[in-house]
Amino acid sequence: MAAIGCSALLSWGAFWVHKVLILSCSGGSGLIQAALAKEQEIQAQVPSARFVRRDMLKDWFWKFAGRYSIRKWDQAQRVGDIQTLEWLIKRQSLADLFFWPLIFYRAITTFFREEIDRIIDTQPLGTSAILLALRIYNWKSGKRIVLEKVAVDLPTWRNTHFFQPIQNLSKKSKKHLRLITIPPLPDTPEQSPQEFWEKHCGLRLEEIVYETYPVRQSFRKFQGKERMNTPFSFEARFWSSEEGKILAHAIEQGSINAKLEESHVRFSIAPQDRVITLLLGSQPAFSATLGYVNQVQKLVDQAPSVGTVHLFVLCAKHVPGEDSLFKRVASLATKSKLNVIPLSFQNDEVIAPLFFRSDLTCTRSGGHTAMELMCTMQGEIWIHSEKKREHQDLSLEELLTGIPGWEAGNALYMHKFHNAKIVTPEQCTPHLQTLLQRWGSF
Repeated sequence: MAAIGCSALLSWGAFWVHKVLILSCSGGSGLIQAALAKEQEIQAQVPSARFVRRDMLKDWFWKFAGRYSIRKWDQAQRVGDIQTLEWLIKRQSLADLFFWPLIFYRAITTFFREEIDRIIDTQPLGTSAILLALRIYNWKSGKRIVLEKVAVDLPTWRNTHFFQPIQNLSKKSKKHLRLITIPPLPDTPEQSPQEFWEKHCGLRLEEIVYETYPVRQSFRKFQGKERMNTPFSFEARFWSSEEGKILAHAIEQGSINAKLEESHVRFSIAPQDRVITLLLGSQPAFSATLGYVNQVQKLVDQAPSVGTVHLFVLCAKHVPGEDSLFKRVASLATKSKLNVIPLSFQNDEVIAPLFFRSDLTCTRSGGHTAMELMCTMQGEIWIHSEKKREHQDLSLEELLTGIPGWEAGNALYMHKFHNAKIVTPEQCTPHLQTLLQRWGSF
């Protein structure tokens, strides 16, 4: 069987854990959020623990290369450029090779200078260099630390950016690693978990730590919670007076119960109302977001038996004076059964209750987002694909080609185990019509 969970490992070592190194990586927010989730978990169990935080691209790579990678990644996410995202991932092995000496130096100097007692790593870069540095550190310090590698993306054969660097490790280095994940999606129905891990990572099942989703505490508190037939309230922030005015105008077009104050708005949702949340990543795809809003608006207006529906659209940060996604979404709010509510950047304290209350979410298939949904969602889950074809139905395999390879694995995992629908703005109509008919029958 797989190794015991990390919480048990932590309790066993609570008396000696003093300083914890948290390794994460910019470029998409999921890796950083997973690191924060692990930090919150440790802090709750060992309040005296101290933390050292390092961002691989910002702190351990050459600064120009790190900044270039982050900028290219975020730009590709905003426009839905799948080719660039996959191009960047395919260059990972070259980056690991080229920057190996630098990562090794950064790692070993950090271990000794900070006198590290535990290492949590939520990103896929530099695994070989970090482990050699760790072996030397353990030898010199007399410690027995392992690299706790948190696989943020879901365990499928497509998760190559986490698994291939592990597969290529020496046997000595693998002894200093524990892979933290959840049960895998087998390649075939006949494949056992043992065979999956041996094939993709070269690890035995006892070297794998199955753990509950590494999500932040704001999501954890909704795990397994029952939805009550009572009004549901939550707050969201706005970040400038212009943003507040735009949000207020959008709210006035609809019927949602909302109270605006100096820097935030408090929503109260009636138990019979339906909630849809649209969140296409920390760098939302502009045209796809607007496409979904238009499609939902059209179909809700055509559904006579459906009551009030609230569509919360999470946008990137709104910059005053700019034609932002937030401003564009707000302009689509009209007096109809659908209340379109744009929200600019929000933290996990807002996203968690919104996921919990949603009857439908549409998101990208980043690994951490997938885990947050599996932890909190009780409604239907849609996964966005960038595949473009307007007038012909797409097969599941065709839809998966519109998602970067590792995220396509996450999407397939969610489809198999949580009945998630893979959709595009043009191809979501049948799923939404079915859902609206079901809502209208209650």
